[in-house]
Amino acid sequence: MMRAAVLALLLALAAPAIAQTPAPRTDIAALLKDAKADPAIKSALATKDRSVDARVRDEGRMVELILKAADARPGQRVLDVGSGGGYLALLFSSLVGEKGHVDIHNTPGWINQFPSMDPSVQKARIKRANIGWITEPWNGIPGEPNSYDIIVLGQVYHDVGLEAGDYAALDKRFFELLKPGGRVVIEDHDAIPEMYFAQQLNLHRISHGDVEGLMLRAGFAMTDMILIESQYDDRRFNVFRPGVRGRTDRFIATFVKPADGKPLR
Repeated sequence: MMRAAVLALLLALAAPAIAQTPAPRTDIAALLKDAKADPAIKSALATKDRSVDARVRDEGRMVELILKAADARPGQRVLDVGSGGGYLALLFSSLVGEKGHVDIHNTPGWINQFPSMDPSVQKARIKRANIGWITEPWNGIPGEPNSYDIIVLGQVYHDVGLEAGDYAALDKRFFELLKPGGRVVIEDHDAIPEMYFAQQLNLHRISHGDVEGLMLRAGFAMTDMILIESQYDDRRFNVFRPGVRGRTDRFIATFVKPADGKPLR
C-alpha cells in the first residue's frame, strides 16, 4: 500500500512548478527572539495546566517558531492533524481563546498503537472547553468546507505515507477545509532531497522540497520556509537514532489558501 502512495507522489512531482516561492530563512536566533517576545505566545507557554513534560520539550522544539508561523488569533478554528498527545493543541487552545476552537486529530492506527491518544483517555487529562477530538484515517478527516483558519502538522507529515495515506488527496482536503486566506503550517524532520522518497519516509523524514512541491500542486501559495540545521544530525539515519533523536535538521513551512478561495496556478 505504501508503494501506491509513493507512486502517487512521483506523479504529482512530475508536474511543472506553478508558483514563485520565498527564499528559505535560516536566521534562527533572530526569529526565535522575535517569537519569544510575542505576548500571546509567552502567555500560552505559561498556562498552568501544561505538563512538565510539555515544558521540557519547548526549548528543543523551538515551539515559539511554530506558533509565530501559524499566527493564531482569538476566535479562530484550528485543526491539529496527527496531534499525538495534544502538545501543540493545548498551546493553540490558549491562543484562540474561549471563542475559538481546536480539534485534536489522530488516526485509528495510532490510537491502537498508543492507547494514551484515545479521546476518552485524553479527555480525562485535557480540561479545555474549546478542544474537540477527531479519530479518522489521514484521508478521512471530516468537516465542512472553509471551516478552519489554521491547519498544523507537527513532525507528522511524513507519517501520512507510512500509513499508506494519499498525499495529493490529503492536501486537496486541507485546501477544502481551510477558509480563504487560511494557512497550513508543516513542521517536520528534513531529509536528503536526492534520497528515494520511500527511504525518506522509513527514516521518519521528508525533505522540505518535497513538501513544498506537494503543497504548491494542491493550489497553495508558500509564504515562508524556515530551515533549522542541527550539528547533531546526519540525515542518512532514522530520527530515533540515539544522539539524533530530538536534535534533527527540521523545517517549518507555511502555506496559504489564496484569498479568492481558488487554487493557485
